Amino acid sequence: MSILNPIYSRRIIRHVCSLQTNAHPTPSSTSTLARVIAHPSPAQSWGILSSSFSRSFATSDGLALSSQPNIKLFQYHICPFCNITKSLFSYSNLDYDVVEVNPLTKAELKPWSGDYKKVPIAKIDDEQINGSEEILQTTLNSPFVQQYLEQRWESDDNDNDSKMTIQQFQKSESAQRWFRFAADDLAALLYPNICGNLSDSYNAFAYVKDVDSFSGMQKISIQTLGALAMYFAASKVKSKRNVTDEKAALQSALDTFEKEGLQSGTLTFSSGNKHTPDMGDLAVFGVLYSVRGMNAHTTAIQCRGGAVKEWYDRMHALVVGKKADHAIKLGVSCK
Repeated sequence: MSILNPIYSRRIIRHVCSLQTNAHPTPSSTSTLARVIAHPSPAQSWGILSSSFSRSFATSDGLALSSQPNIKLFQYHICPFCNITKSLFSYSNLDYDVVEVNPLTKAELKPWSGDYKKVPIAKIDDEQINGSEEILQTTLNSPFVQQYLEQRWESDDNDNDSKMTIQQFQKSESAQRWFRFAADDLAALLYPNICGNLSDSYNAFAYVKDVDSFSGMQKISIQTLGALAMYFAASKVKSKRNVTDEKAALQSALDTFEKEGLQSGTLTFSSGNKHTPDMGDLAVFGVLYSVRGMNAHTTAIQCRGGAVKEWYDRMHALVVGKKADHAIKLGVSCK
């Protein structure tokens, strides 16, 4: 059993991520910012080895504003917390490099990460930042990110009374409530939904086939041993949360988000802002996006439809930069 310990011990339920910030944005003069006519779209979706997304904007005289941070993210492809982090990176117009970590050996982390061996880890301007909560906070403290988001929100809505602010984006009641919902509840419920049986668990690790840095033997071992470990981990999650029907539990969680977060579809985003999501929206989206292409995603989004699907489509366009693909795989039924 010892060969399974590295992955078995690290993803039963990750530490609770809460976005509690004390930093206030540095005021920036809109006269120094060029109005964003249209938000740039990512050149590609969040690929396993996507090297970066091109992001930049400048002052009206063509001079660059504060330089964006240099970011390298160490991740697992299906990690919900990694995808929450990437949702903020992309929404904030950031370039970033991605390194896929071997969940069995964690060889990509051992040379430099010290005692911390979880993901996500980011190197931001060569500083090691451990965990999604700290990465998000560091990102939101970046002058580049603050300037970009302020300008983005100004172009989103000409009504200054309803324009999003950095403070509201991360610290409003809705932002904190739905961020915690995503981290505490939704992320944990996804594990038994994607690894509830050995077949689904094996398919959840199919992403390794596209990781060029893994050898053929590594891909086989990750998919087989990882699938077995995650199957047992998912069973432990169900026991801890007294879940007997993981699909019903996931739908119940989404019912809560739809009814209370989206006000049964009357709100465009859980932020309550007609044009702009907040960190709570990004967190819920990131968790759901982490299982794209799997049966759990089909059940949660495509088959469910309604207000959650409409919200997801809006978020997909804003974050990923293109229309969501809702094709249902052959042999998958929504009944």
